[in-house]
Amino acid sequence: MDMRIPLSATSHLDTVVTADAALVYAASQHLLNVRLGEISQVMADVAVFFSRHLQTGQWLLSGLYSVTPAQNLWLQQGQWLGSYQPVCMQTYPLLLGADPSQLMLVDDSRVLQQGAAPGAMPLFTENGQPSDYLRRKKAMLDKDLQQEYLTFQFVKTVNALGLIKELDLHLLQADGSSQLIKGLATVDEDKLQLLSAEQLQQLHQQGYLLLLHAMLLSITRLNRLIQLHNLQPDGQRPNGQHPGSQLLKSIKLEISRSAHG
Repeated sequence: MDMRIPLSATSHLDTVVTADAALVYAASQHLLNVRLGEISQVMADVAVFFSRHLQTGQWLLSGLYSVTPAQNLWLQQGQWLGSYQPVCMQTYPLLLGADPSQLMLVDDSRVLQQGAAPGAMPLFTENGQPSDYLRRKKAMLDKDLQQEYLTFQFVKTVNALGLIKELDLHLLQADGSSQLIKGLATVDEDKLQLLSAEQLQQLHQQGYLLLLHAMLLSITRLNRLIQLHNLQPDGQRPNGQHPGSQLLKSIKLEISRSAHG
């Protein structure tokens, strides 16, 4: 659990954020939080799924950036391979507090430094005013708060219609072994087709219908994930696996056995 501290000019006058903060954060995230308004941009790179919030159990939207926990295949040799960085990356290590007027800071020594540093962005000016960088990030977080609410409404509506289908990702490896990844869900296409004309019209008016189809379409991006997984440099393979030992042949989506036990 990351440690969050209130941001203030008194405590953080000389604190700067390193230029690679977004990449440092993303490097250990195989799932990245996605807002409703980001689906079309994120799906250009990865598949977008529903995933459970670890603490609340509520459904969220997430982009799948690796099948290996604590790994992000879209980050290679310090370069982001994707066409888009989700807002959760762009704003790190800044967050809104329970009171949205209070900014919080993730106390992450990897991206926070004291004093001037090459390429780093100050949080405050010398006289204690928010820097241009901080104002931009605060504006992004304020907009993201609205997107968080819109995403919640989307997920609530879709779930109420029974359109969330829990999945197991069946990883078939080149050596014949297999592995199951649990905890994800997608749109139940069969139930979507059984909705009444009135329900479909309502989803269309809300702008949800197009996004549901976009999530289904994004699943084709798993092919790119397989390619990147198989192209990993030997030094980045988990647990020192040798080349070929964990090459992915395919990823199949199966209805979760636990959800329909």
